[in-house]
Amino acid sequence: MKNYIPLILISLILFSFTTINVFNNSTIIEVEPESELEILGFTNVNKFNCDFNFYEVDKKIPLTFKKVGDKIYFKKAILELQNSGFDCGNKVMNKDFSKLLKSDEFPQILLNLKELVEKETFTEASVEMTIAGVSKMYNVPVTIEEDDAFLVRGNLDLNIEDFNIKPPKKMLGLIVVSEMININFNLVLNQK
Repeated sequence: MKNYIPLILISLILFSFTTINVFNNSTIIEVEPESELEILGFTNVNKFNCDFNFYEVDKKIPLTFKKVGDKIYFKKAILELQNSGFDCGNKVMNKDFSKLLKSDEFPQILLNLKELVEKETFTEASVEMTIAGVSKMYNVPVTIEEDDAFLVRGNLDLNIEDFNIKPPKKMLGLIVVSEMININFNLVLNQK
């Protein structure tokens, strides 16, 4: 029976997978630079997006896991995304995004894959996301395709106020950023 081990981003988040038949396995996953992660945000007048540059990621991520029933549990399967790796289209937007994430104090977003559960048509990943020093758990549906590499796709809607981030206002309050964002990801992963 073929099982998959995704390793996520979010974006939300980062996921990967491999064939496993025994408990307490270890492997190394490499995140390919053509991977994509986009954060979509909205204001009362427009929308914006910030794309992550995967050339900024430590490419090799060690995974330790075990399978129990239809679940796969992970230990320290953490992807670190440097806040400086996001590009929102111009220097002013990049600076505002960095400030929003409290990058001076918390320079990275952490995605910690905790477990995977195989469903009939998709896989559900439980991911602990740490943004601006606050950690929250999310269950993220992902689809996985196997080609020359493993392709992991998904998206997640989240409220930035869950991370104690106050939506900013610009131009004396005329432009208000929504607290809701959408994270789309399309990860290209290889087992090493």
